[in-house]
Amino acid sequence: MKKIKIFALLLLAVMLLTASAGEEAHDAASHHVDWFNVLGKVFNSTILFGGLALLLRKPLIKMLSEKSAGIVNDFHEREKKLADTTALLQDIEQRLQKVALEVEQIKSNALANGQEELARLEAAGRDEAARIIALSEEEIQLRVDAAVRSIKSHIADLAIAHFQADFMRSLDVDMQQKIIERNISDCGDIDEAK
Repeated sequence: MKKIKIFALLLLAVMLLTASAGEEAHDAASHHVDWFNVLGKVFNSTILFGGLALLLRKPLIKMLSEKSAGIVNDFHEREKKLADTTALLQDIEQRLQKVALEVEQIKSNALANGQEELARLEAAGRDEAARIIALSEEEIQLRVDAAVRSIKSHIADLAIAHFQADFMRSLDVDMQQKIIERNISDCGDIDEAK
C-alpha cells in the first residue's frame, strides 16, 4: 500500500512537471531553446522512471513470475486434463466395444433361441396336426360305425317288417293255435323251474 502511494505521488509530480514544462517550452520555443530546462526534464524523467523501476521492480518481477507460474500450472493442468480425458475416452471406447460385443452376442443368442423356438413350435404343430388327424380319423371311424349300425338296424327293422308281413300272410288258425299252446307250455315250464 505504501508503494502505491509513493507511485501515485511520483506520477502526480511528473504530470505537474510536464504541464509546467510544456508551458515553458512553448514560451521558450518562441524565443530560444533553454538547454537547462531540457536537461532538467531529462533528469526528472530519469529520476521518475528510475524510481518507478526501483519501486515496481520487485512487484513486477513477482507479478511476472506468478503469471509465468500460473501459465505453467495451467499448462500442466491442461496436460493432466488432456491425459485424464484421453484415458476416459479410451475407457469409453473399450466399454463401447464391450457393448458392441454384448449386442452381437445378444443378437446371436436371440437368433439361436428364435431358431430353437421355431423348431419347437414346428414340432409342436406337427404333433398337434397328427393328433387332430388321429382324432379326425377316430371320429370318422366312429361316425362310419354309427352309420353302419344305423343301416344294420334299419335293415333289421325292414327284415322284421318283411318277415312279419310274410308271417302274417302265412299264419292260419291252426298255426296260431300251435304257437299259443307252445307259449303256454313254455310258461308252465318256467313256473316249474321256479
